[in-house]
Amino acid sequence: MHPQYDIAGAFTHFRTSPRSIPVTAPREVSGSGARRRAIATDHRSPPMTTSVQALRPHVLAIGALGGSGTRAVAEAFEKLGYRHGPALNRSRDCLAFTYLFVRTGWMGTPLPAPAERLAAMRAIAQTGDHRLAPPLDALTDAIVERSGPAGSAPFMIKEPNSHMFADAILESWPDAGFLFVHRHPLDMAFSANLNQLKRWGPDMGIAPERFDSVPAAQLEVWIRAYKAQMERQVRYPGRTAMLDYERFVETPSAILGEVWSALGGGADPDRLDRACQGVFVPQSRGRWREADLSQFTAAQREFCADHGWL
Repeated sequence: MHPQYDIAGAFTHFRTSPRSIPVTAPREVSGSGARRRAIATDHRSPPMTTSVQALRPHVLAIGALGGSGTRAVAEAFEKLGYRHGPALNRSRDCLAFTYLFVRTGWMGTPLPAPAERLAAMRAIAQTGDHRLAPPLDALTDAIVERSGPAGSAPFMIKEPNSHMFADAILESWPDAGFLFVHRHPLDMAFSANLNQLKRWGPDMGIAPERFDSVPAAQLEVWIRAYKAQMERQVRYPGRTAMLDYERFVETPSAILGEVWSALGGGADPDRLDRACQGVFVPQSRGRWREADLSQFTAAQREFCADHGWL
């Protein structure tokens, strides 16, 4: 049985092996919402022009908070040549990763070290088998898509929770890159997808009783994950980047090309256009504008304002 949590807010501990989330101070940035687009690349992350890898990553991991648009981003990279599999759910998440790193109750204790589970994940992706391979057909009925092993071809692991293990991925796989996808933090605060708040909040040190509302606690998870990614880009230049989904849906091929270049890849404009066919603006975009923002802490509102989200 998998661990459960109390939806009312009494969180219990999940049996996982998360990486601790480093917390860094927000970068000093001037500007307001009116200037957000003009400084979007500059204020969202460290410069993406410095690269230490000469070639595109052979393995691309894509993570985010749930509901951030990772499916559309992954499908674009699939069209750029990355194999996506071997067993996916309706959101096209990699279920092998899910059951090796997130829903780990089937494995018993103690859990194998993250590096050992990553070795299993790689073998599963490339060959289809490993002694630690999750028995997915016995664990879940969520599989809707299967594909053969990637072999020597480039492959990706699209699983939102992978951002919690991004450092381990980059350390274990020198040929890997990590892409963090994010939406507007206040839109995400009002998302009905609370899975990561419930699963990772306690490990991030986020006690729900400290906040006036669930959206405030959800926003805190977003802020912690965003700060962790900013720090990660300093530690792993050229191997990790952010994709701002708000900008992506407005000019898909331009933003895809920008991020792809930051990770060491490259494609001509026509190929980028084809990769982005089907990208659309989500209906939930801008929902925060109708909400009461007083439920957020002063520090949270200040963070959003300093980074151009308000």
